Amino acid sequence: MKNGIVTVDGVKLHYHKQGNGPRAIIFIHGNSSCKEAFARQFEYFKRTRFALFKKPTYTLIAFDLPGHGQSDNAITPETTYTIPGYAQIIEAAIRQLELKSHIIVGWSLGGNIAIEMAGNDLICPNKYFKGAMIFGAPPVGPGMENIEKAYLPATFESAVGDANTPDEQIRAYVKSVYGTLDPIPDHFYACAKRTEGIARENMVQHWFSGVSGHKQIETVSKWEKPFCVLHGGKDIFVNLNYLKTAPWKNIWQGKVQELPDCGHAPFLEDPRAFNEILNQYVTEIL
Repeated sequence: MKNGIVTVDGVKLHYHKQGNGPRAIIFIHGNSSCKEAFARQFEYFKRTRFALFKKPTYTLIAFDLPGHGQSDNAITPETTYTIPGYAQIIEAAIRQLELKSHIIVGWSLGGNIAIEMAGNDLICPNKYFKGAMIFGAPPVGPGMENIEKAYLPATFESAVGDANTPDEQIRAYVKSVYGTLDPIPDHFYACAKRTEGIARENMVQHWFSGVSGHKQIETVSKWEKPFCVLHGGKDIFVNLNYLKTAPWKNIWQGKVQELPDCGHAPFLEDPRAFNEILNQYVTEIL
């Protein structure tokens, strides 16, 4: 695994990279997390794909979003720390790194960024963007429509949307976000604490205000490329029924993939089952 930096609009984005295959799997983490969250997926593809074919089948990339992990804080937080802003930065980074056929794997906020990227793809088609796997990310917003249908009450009780969130609230948030994972590595607490507070506040306020961004429920009803939608049965944030009844134009295998014993972070809580689904999806789509 290599560490790298790509600069977009003066902001240095740090990333992990593994392999140099012709197809790419691009991971986007959730709110107040970091690229290291996807270590088990990097391990899996190194152990299985690389060993099987004796050469890299895929390029794996995991970014730290601006204001998160090792990446720079935003120069213009009012526009960067938004779902459309994050999507534009990731798209620019993908172009700079010359990644060709790829899918996006997005967790929570990262999943909503992936849906925003699909909305961009509807407006300006990208032949290299082949699909998206999302989890913990109901298609909702911008604006308040369907918010209470998409999310369960715990979302509003444990959300960290203030610039100056107390440490104890951040710790409680981390415990809820990482679901059934026990113990939670100290690094994930450190990542949450490192996240620039205004990134949380601005993202939430911007999205709920409905100022800009593609209407996500319309995007998923029109995007022809396949969404792999996965849900942890013990996720205290996302309403499974909302995911099942959303008007997906093309949902992979015709249904939501369910991991009943996982919470909001199934890729960490049950990496074996998650990685098998991811492998099947990318093999079929890429």
